[in-house]
Amino acid sequence: MSAREDATKTARQISRAKQRKAGDRSTRLANALMKLPEPAVKKLELEDDLREAVNRARKITALIARRRAERTLAGDLRRFDLVALAAQLAKVHESANLDTELLHLAEGWRTRLIEEGIAAAASFPGGPTDELTRLIDAAKRERTTGRPPGAARALFRHIVEELKAPPAEEAAAADEDADDDAGDSDEADADSDKADTDDDRSTR
Repeated sequence: MSAREDATKTARQISRAKQRKAGDRSTRLANALMKLPEPAVKKLELEDDLREAVNRARKITALIARRRAERTLAGDLRRFDLVALAAQLAKVHESANLDTELLHLAEGWRTRLIEEGIAAAASFPGGPTDELTRLIDAAKRERTTGRPPGAARALFRHIVEELKAPPAEEAAAADEDADDDAGDSDEADADSDKADTDDDRSTR
């Protein structure tokens, strides 16, 4: 076999390997897109053609037909940037995992605050505020009287918002950074004005 034939064979093998790799990746991504919850799909920044292909495949519910739709979607995906799509999916999955952890944490705090009362609020991230105390008391009364869980839900929403908020130290540091940036900008403007004045004097 000549050197040219060897080179041609090697190039063909490399091309086939790349095609297999792209096929494997598009198959995995198509499977992930078919299983992704609808709210998560809406968060993806997709080209119009790609979103149309994804929506078309996801609309099919019959098992065998859905498998065919997934294979078709895998083929459609090869026309797009698979690396960028994989990165978006990873980001969405990470966000979903964080949201799930947050909700579990909030549920634990709600149970503890209702059972232990304001004493447990001392270690709560937002601290024992008047609003938290009011919500805890309302949720306790609600549990005692057997009313629908409106107050408990309000307490849960409050806990989630507090857990989402940055710690006070981080917020203060962010404010200080903003003040420093503003101060630096003012100093730069003052230096610029002084330089302009000096230039005017030198030209007279």
